[in-house]
Amino acid sequence: MIESLSGKIISVNNNELVLNIGPINFSLLIPSSDKYLNLKEDFDITLNTILDVKAESLTIIGFLDDSERQLFKKLVTVKGVGSKVAIAILSTITTEEIIESVANDNHKIIKQVPGIGDKTAKLILVQLQGQLDNIPYTSSNLDLEIQLESSKAVEALGYDSDHIRQVINEINKIEINKNLDTENLIRLIIEKLSTQNKS
Repeated sequence: MIESLSGKIISVNNNELVLNIGPINFSLLIPSSDKYLNLKEDFDITLNTILDVKAESLTIIGFLDDSERQLFKKLVTVKGVGSKVAIAILSTITTEEIIESVANDNHKIIKQVPGIGDKTAKLILVQLQGQLDNIPYTSSNLDLEIQLESSKAVEALGYDSDHIRQVINEINKIEINKNLDTENLIRLIIEKLSTQNKS
């Protein structure tokens, strides 16, 4: 088992990262969530890893923190959720959102992941009940339902869903925003998106 890899980034392209370790370049599958967007060429990093062994391939999967790796291991135990689907989930929604979705029995957040329908989202909730208690995470400041309603409302105005998710994640990190209702969150998201478009 390869627990972790440390080296210099050669390239990053969506879900693929090439890491140089001595004379060898390793290709790793990684999530493409917000925190991975800061990874650049020539950065020195350590990634927690999983070796995914299949009959036709060996894939090294890398994570910036061990909570993601633990969650990935749990996700791939769900029927119909393989490595690529688990990475898609971790690329779209945060560890905190997944754990809180399971705790609150709310499949709507998970259903936002491309390719995940009602059936799979509900199956993930059922099979992961009681399985995530030992995974450390920081609770979201914003209510999950308010996040979802606001995201859909802003998306209906023509804004890109990925940009909306990025803005919500930024807002979620600010403690002062934890009591926002849907109307005020929508207003704040649009303000931030408009500011980004101008810059």
